[in-house]
Amino acid sequence: MKMANLDRIYDWLLTGEKLENIEIKNPMTVEIKNEKYRVAVPGKNTDRSSALFYFADICAGPGGFTEYVLWRKGYYNAKGKDDFKLKRFTAASPSYFEPYYGKHNDGDVTKPNNITSFEEIVKHNTNNTGVDLVMADGGFCVDQQENIQAKFFNLRGFIEILSKRLYLCQFLIGLSILRVKTHNAGNGGKFVCKLFDIFTPFSIGLIYLMYIAFERISIHKPNTSRPANSERYIVCDNPLECCVSEVKKYMTTINAELDRLWETKVRDVIEVVPENMIHSDKTFMAYILEHNERIVKRQTNYLNKYRIFAQNTGQLDRDQEKLRNECLRYWKIPDVTKKKPYETNESLFAAISRLIKIIDFKELQQKPPAFTKSVLSSGVGRMRYAELRMCAITEKEVPVLLISAQMGTYFYSSYSQQGFERVPFDVNIPKDTVLLVQITKAYKGLDDKGKLEGEQAAVRILDAALLNGDDVSALPFDERMAAAEKMCKAIKFMDEAHIRKVASVFPAKVFMLDELHSEMQRFHVVLAKGEEVAVIEEGNEILSSFFYCRGMRVTSLLINPWIMCWSKSHEKLYAFNPTSQGSSVFSELFEKAQCCVNFWKAVLAKKYSPNSSDASKNDCYQWFWEWTQSFTVENYGPRTVLEAEEHPRGLTLRSIHAIAQQQKNSVCHKH
Repeated sequence: MKMANLDRIYDWLLTGEKLENIEIKNPMTVEIKNEKYRVAVPGKNTDRSSALFYFADICAGPGGFTEYVLWRKGYYNAKGKDDFKLKRFTAASPSYFEPYYGKHNDGDVTKPNNITSFEEIVKHNTNNTGVDLVMADGGFCVDQQENIQAKFFNLRGFIEILSKRLYLCQFLIGLSILRVKTHNAGNGGKFVCKLFDIFTPFSIGLIYLMYIAFERISIHKPNTSRPANSERYIVCDNPLECCVSEVKKYMTTINAELDRLWETKVRDVIEVVPENMIHSDKTFMAYILEHNERIVKRQTNYLNKYRIFAQNTGQLDRDQEKLRNECLRYWKIPDVTKKKPYETNESLFAAISRLIKIIDFKELQQKPPAFTKSVLSSGVGRMRYAELRMCAITEKEVPVLLISAQMGTYFYSSYSQQGFERVPFDVNIPKDTVLLVQITKAYKGLDDKGKLEGEQAAVRILDAALLNGDDVSALPFDERMAAAEKMCKAIKFMDEAHIRKVASVFPAKVFMLDELHSEMQRFHVVLAKGEEVAVIEEGNEILSSFFYCRGMRVTSLLINPWIMCWSKSHEKLYAFNPTSQGSSVFSELFEKAQCCVNFWKAVLAKKYSPNSSDASKNDCYQWFWEWTQSFTVENYGPRTVLEAEEHPRGLTLRSIHAIAQQQKNSVCHKH
């Protein structure tokens, strides 16, 4: 609750939430199941199209800060790195965060190599930009510190000597991995860190360095912090490009010196910024003095209150429940019953019944009709090519329906008595997820001889119905796949040690038919077991993977009788219903108009009748374009598909591009 308290006090600065969306994603309305059990009403995902929110929770056990951020951001909108037990979490899925313990694998934030390795892995996986939020709630262990403790007569002095380096290293990590404010990229990240006493020259000097490095800082003691202790939090906003690098270098030097002096146990670093420099900054000194005096007065008042209650153990604070309820309302936190970790009694059959909206699973096993030139046929004014999307098929078998529930991840199999069997490897997919996938193999690259290397088990998403409880099944296909891609980024492991243990989850690359000619460099032809097979490279320049390509799954965007047309006045595509006068909508209104094929219709194989006048009999929205080498059909295969202009027995990439261009030219005169 401390993070919820801080986030609200700073007007949602830490999570970057918008007030108008907060109660849509996380409703305050509570459903009362019985006298002892209350649950929050489910929310809606308002951030599907927003950029992924990256955060780091350092020194974070047991991890309440991370649980709050993932809950507040909702669904698959945030990704974090931290170091605590995942099974304790009930408000958010553990799939979106990853523990990391540094190069030494001991989680010691004071070790320079742990700091640099963490910075490298974060920067590499955030396209070198850094994270949006760093939270540091570190404490310290007093085991084997008896000699140090004996030198002090009070606990405050003991806390100071142990906290100083922890403060330093948490600040240093924040500066190392936060997104920096620049003229081009806009605002930078936010940093929040727990402090205790800040009276010594060392502690004040560290805060002054953060005051220099950030656009603004603040120190606050939230209501959720015990009022009689010295705990408080520093909140920093927008690291400044002109200052961060130099402050970071200086802090690195201080840490190295502390490391050296710790071995000698003779001397120590007492101050990090000259006292006269700090005192010359009147604004800073006034703020620190006023803050410390206010905290000390508050501590004194509450210690006196504790003394009164200790002397009269029967006395009750009648304002406590009222204060709790007012705080929850102000923080926008629903008053629900806390669940036990991973509390569930749901069976696999119950999960299937709750999550899947089809009855006839046999249709899932049927192979879709072949993709031929007739599918691309177009009437006057129709942009048929724009109604279709393609993605590569990596296996000869038809795609399968995958469900991830509390008890594990399963896929539909006609060979299983229950219909579903467990995925045969460890995979990180959040619960309440339903996907159309291929269970396949990914490869890291091609060697000098043109052979695939670096094999890894993989799940490759071809379509999505439900993503961690977010029902995307009625969205247009492009938006479903964009949401699936965002979820894949959120669950992707950063650390190579985790990558080796858990299968990766990839969204299939979606192709528009008129763009195929510009994607030719993604395809290769290799020899596998004496047969030519196509290979596709998917991903980006930072991280790409290779897959065998057995063909293409072709999907229709629009449901019959809707067709795609071109608006000359607006110079963009729109959907048109020829059976209803005036029914035409642009893409931003597709979902509202219900003109798109939903997931459940798209995944079922139906017969295709291109010349049928009855739209209800032409309920086919997917096709399979097979690329397997065929020596019986005039040598038609992957090389022909990729290299030939056209072929009498089947389509090629170039012939599809030509058809798309012809439809463009005839309707909108585009070249």
